[in-house]
Amino acid sequence: MLKYLAVVSSLLIFVEAIQRWHTSQIMLTKLYDVQNDHFNVLDNYANLETKRLEELKNYVAAVYEWRDNIKTKKQFLHDHMDVFKVMTQMLQHYFQIDDLIKNKKSLEAFKDIDEHKDLSGEHIVLLAHRALRRLQLFYAIPASDMSAACECCVMAKYCLEGNDPYGVLDWAVEAYGKWESEGRPECVDPDILNYYIVSSSVYTGFNFMNLIILSGPNYQEYTEKFERYYRLMKNELFELEKESTTDIMEVYEYSIGHGYMKDFRNLCKHGVSRTLTKYSKCRYQTNNLFYRILMPFKEEDINSEPLIKIYHDVLYDDEILKIKTLALENMKDATVKSVDGKGDSLIEKTRSGQVYWISKVDAVEYLDALDTRIESFTGFSTKTAEQYQIVNYGLGGHYLPHHDSFAKAINCLQFGNRLVTVLFYLTDVQNDGYTSFPLLNIIAPAEKGAALVWNNLHMSNGQKFYESLHGSCPLLKGNKWIMTRWLYEEGQHLPYDWKNNVQII
Repeated sequence: MLKYLAVVSSLLIFVEAIQRWHTSQIMLTKLYDVQNDHFNVLDNYANLETKRLEELKNYVAAVYEWRDNIKTKKQFLHDHMDVFKVMTQMLQHYFQIDDLIKNKKSLEAFKDIDEHKDLSGEHIVLLAHRALRRLQLFYAIPASDMSAACECCVMAKYCLEGNDPYGVLDWAVEAYGKWESEGRPECVDPDILNYYIVSSSVYTGFNFMNLIILSGPNYQEYTEKFERYYRLMKNELFELEKESTTDIMEVYEYSIGHGYMKDFRNLCKHGVSRTLTKYSKCRYQTNNLFYRILMPFKEEDINSEPLIKIYHDVLYDDEILKIKTLALENMKDATVKSVDGKGDSLIEKTRSGQVYWISKVDAVEYLDALDTRIESFTGFSTKTAEQYQIVNYGLGGHYLPHHDSFAKAINCLQFGNRLVTVLFYLTDVQNDGYTSFPLLNIIAPAEKGAALVWNNLHMSNGQKFYESLHGSCPLLKGNKWIMTRWLYEEGQHLPYDWKNNVQII
């Protein structure tokens, strides 16, 4: 079902440690490009080596032939000039053979690989492991549905390093079962599994040691040692867990401990279809624009308070291609803006993906017509809008529930607060990648070319719509691209003065 870990693990030696490859589908795709580049270098090295060895073989054969020819001349040692010639020729043979053995061209080709190889970059796989573990816990996916024996063993390893003993048991026991059923592949070391299962069984109190048949020279030693010293080190382990545990269990406990997070998780997991009520409508909308009579907007009402609508087929394929092309080489890991709107931080447990902000120059050149379209179907100006933000989600890509609007106490923002969100879907994602509103029990599917629009503030007074809380469901499969445009209070016809927080009569 999920084979990303196998991909990332197999390509580990070919990637640079500074990259966070798992955070977007684009980066995961580039893994293959990186591997292809290195395989081309390796192929060149292999060809040079084959040529070198063939030349060496032929040269050695020629030297043997020359040597045998000299030996047939019985008097060649009696002539001192001949002896000198023989010695000189032998020295030339030596240098030629030495040059063929070392072959600088082959060595240079090999260096091209070595310069990009970083075996110290194991954290790349650790980050991918954490993303998989978050997915597993969020959607309650059995380890048996996710990987084969080799990958299960790797997952158990990183769970142990991340101080996640329940994860160790889950993956190590599954690794053992798959190891038995898959013909005991060499990638799994049963002695290591002994250690994983014994240590985690003692730590968690779940005794899995008797459920499987383990053997090995260290099995008895592991068991006795952990049972003997566990009581002494239990408190120290507990303190260590509090200090160094990864974000995985924290996210899981957070998701099941908050009411709206439970709803968010259920909506994402079960994909409940949005339900049309008597207040919901679907219509062709012109917004009183005469040129829209022949090409009206396909408008769908989703909710009234706050207002949520979907406009279908408002972004065209050629525009989507231009947008993706702009973003492809410039994506960066997504950050989370602080509640005061003044800072950003990289918090993967809250948000995982890669973003690109389209510059104003590019927006004018490529998206000017789209701004006009947004103004047409929303009725709001884009002149003070935030730059377009493009997002691509990768392995377990998600954004936990949040509000787009900033804290009301911030009065220093130039254009006020985020009044309306316009979210465009650049790809279809079948039965996955929903935008979820947990307080409203509403989800919106990722539908290519559609725009999801909602109000973040009350139009009467500018107060936050708490019910506008929304999030992006963790991505199990598919390639999700979105683009967002936030429309601000400044420049809009509103019944209140946002700068002075007063009502306009």
